[in-house]
Amino acid sequence: MRHVNSIPYHPCIRADLLDLRLHRQGPTIRNDLQPWFQEKQRLLLEANEKPSTHLLFLTQGFGEAFEDALSVHVSRFQKKPGDRTAYYWTDWSGRPRSMEMPPYFISDLEEARKNLFDFTRNVRSVYIETITADSNSIIRKTFQAALHFGAYSNANLVSDALDIWVAARLIETQFRVFNGGFMAGMKNIDEAGHPFDGFIPVTPMMDSQLDDLVIRDLIRPLCARFLARLKGKIEERKRENWMEIYLAMFIMMSNMSLILKDMAGQAKWKGLKPGNRGGTLTQGFMHACKTLLAYFHHACAGAVPITSIFTESQNAANAPYYGMEPDQIEYLCNIRQEIFRQGEKLANWNSMSMYDDELYWCYQLLVKDWRGDIPYLAGEIDDFREEDFLSSSTT
Repeated sequence: MRHVNSIPYHPCIRADLLDLRLHRQGPTIRNDLQPWFQEKQRLLLEANEKPSTHLLFLTQGFGEAFEDALSVHVSRFQKKPGDRTAYYWTDWSGRPRSMEMPPYFISDLEEARKNLFDFTRNVRSVYIETITADSNSIIRKTFQAALHFGAYSNANLVSDALDIWVAARLIETQFRVFNGGFMAGMKNIDEAGHPFDGFIPVTPMMDSQLDDLVIRDLIRPLCARFLARLKGKIEERKRENWMEIYLAMFIMMSNMSLILKDMAGQAKWKGLKPGNRGGTLTQGFMHACKTLLAYFHHACAGAVPITSIFTESQNAANAPYYGMEPDQIEYLCNIRQEIFRQGEKLANWNSMSMYDDELYWCYQLLVKDWRGDIPYLAGEIDDFREEDFLSSSTT
């Protein structure tokens, strides 16, 4: 996007966009669920008695209606050593707790995979609107702009980013049984302070299977496609690509903030203490964010279009700017006003917590003097490992 005397400007960024890691690897590292599932299916076929199979309707409590609930067929399995049928956590007082669940698993994975695709598509706008309802105004307005941009433009990059953002929430929030659980012996939890108070959680094996489906069949391919499209848009070096790149980058920065917040919450839930884990999971996510930010600021004009000053004659009605439509220019004007209003916080972004503040990464898109070597100042960076967040990990 930058040219000097018709010579293309190429920033010196060593990291390849296609190599970035934007998500956790899954509920297992070695794909342990596949042989487990095949063995349970074999045992079901060999059993003389008719299997106990039920149709369950699942939601995550974000305002989904019955018609958009995720439907899955589940079957009861015979528990064997090593089968995970209980949830384990550490309560507010530091006491270890557990809750046994009936041994059910998703027995029709192909149906569940198809229904999961439909579910994600159907609830996308509901999830975004519900989860961002209490967010900072910059986040709310930017997601509204992204939804509008994706709906009325051929903006595959923004659409992919929104899909990744929603899919990532599916593995952070507990699926709950909306309908059908009673027949499977599942009961509603009624205990103040209980992590599942007020609903019926899916079984631990169902939870692992759902996480695996979301990561393998949604998040992984979406992230690969997103990074390839992002790289292509950047390499085109067209001013009119700026808005799409900016919105997509903003969504991914927001996504990473929520991922890190969820990791911190899970660590507390599991009773994990940083300092002796020896992992670099968070460092890897930080590297991904800083690489995306480096490309944005040094290859895509960065925050210049947002922070540029419009004269009274250059307004949303008559100023073609970076190939934008009037509503997009109006959005930038609104965001610039928010930047001015939140100026003190924006100026001190590097003192914010990346675990607690939803704008820690997003703010870095909006500063003109961004540098990738600015250290993290808000405390220690955790040393959690991928293994700490596996479905089978309880320590």
